[in-house]
Amino acid sequence: MGNEGTALFDISGKVAVVTGAAGGLGNAIATGLDGAGAKVVAADIRKTDAFASTSIAFVPTDVSSKRGVDALIDEACRRFGRIDIVVSNAAVPGGAAAEKETEEGWEKVMAVNAKGTFLCAQAAARKMIPQGGGCIINIASVESFIAYPTAVAYTSSKGAILQLTRTLATEWAKYSIRVNAIAPGFFRTPMNQGLLDNEEYMKPIFARIPLGRIGEPPEIVGTVVYLASDASRFVTGSILVIDGGELAAGGLTDGIFPFAYALV
Repeated sequence: MGNEGTALFDISGKVAVVTGAAGGLGNAIATGLDGAGAKVVAADIRKTDAFASTSIAFVPTDVSSKRGVDALIDEACRRFGRIDIVVSNAAVPGGAAAEKETEEGWEKVMAVNAKGTFLCAQAAARKMIPQGGGCIINIASVESFIAYPTAVAYTSSKGAILQLTRTLATEWAKYSIRVNAIAPGFFRTPMNQGLLDNEEYMKPIFARIPLGRIGEPPEIVGTVVYLASDASRFVTGSILVIDGGELAAGGLTDGIFPFAYALV
């Protein structure tokens, strides 16, 4: 690739905020953006020393709290003077048969996955509008598209992220704010470790993924860098699926309905 092509993907010096960064995909995204030259502020409700030896700043944040999200975005701007990229990755799992789901369970999942994603986008946009634009990347799921019984709150929250992404992209295009989403499939993360340790459980999961394996966290980084860079400057309101071909193959087979797709 020539210098012009390489420059398209250059995010050096851009300021990025990544939520849900204590582990899993969020950790890989924060680390990957840092490696690509961005100034990164990582956030999570869980305390972590994962970034102690890096240049990444860590800010404890509960994304379900407007006050917490506003403080996170303000801190990123205080440290670096602006905000160019927000990756809303924070999420919690939630699974129950629909008739057994509780109000508390529903609200917990929605507060983080759907409301938290909106709060992060809104707080970021209020900084990006006067500075002339920015990039928002929401982490959805293949479960945004596929119905998984016993995961009504989780799948509903991830479905909401798709429509949120499209609506914000349409509203904020006039401000040069691009809003896109990434929909990961089954990835190797701490949340999924219990499933990964069960060989019999994993066999049908591998079988329905055309590439025949699950994703590794670093494999999401390239897509994030693409969406955050000028290489995607004409891309907004899009959802990019990273699932080894599972969605293309139809998603559900053999009556297996795993809902623990790890996004944090």
